Amino acid sequence: MLTSVDAAPEPRVSAAKPQPQVQQPAAEAPSESIVSRETAAATRAPLEALTRMMIKPESNSDGTLEGLVREMLRPMLREWIDANLPHMVEDMVAREIAKIMNQQP
Repeated sequence: MLTSVDAAPEPRVSAAKPQPQVQQPAAEAPSESIVSRETAAATRAPLEALTRMMIKPESNSDGTLEGLVREMLRPMLREWIDANLPHMVEDMVAREIAKIMNQQP
């Protein structure tokens, strides 16, 4: 006969560990800007004026950085072409004429 001492030990049930509670985000509240509309409107005009002062697109320019660089480089490129293109063309034509002349019997 089995007594309580001789009986098979009852399986130990471990105490349930408390799970950390993860807070679910509340329904998203409408996002509010850190700056009020009035303040944004009051600061927009001076900033736009500053922008217009710093970047003055030409009337025929597209107003981009690429367009600004293109307009700045145009006079330098024109000067270089004026100084070098005639000599380059003369040299190339002379070489081609020499090739043609050397190929004739």
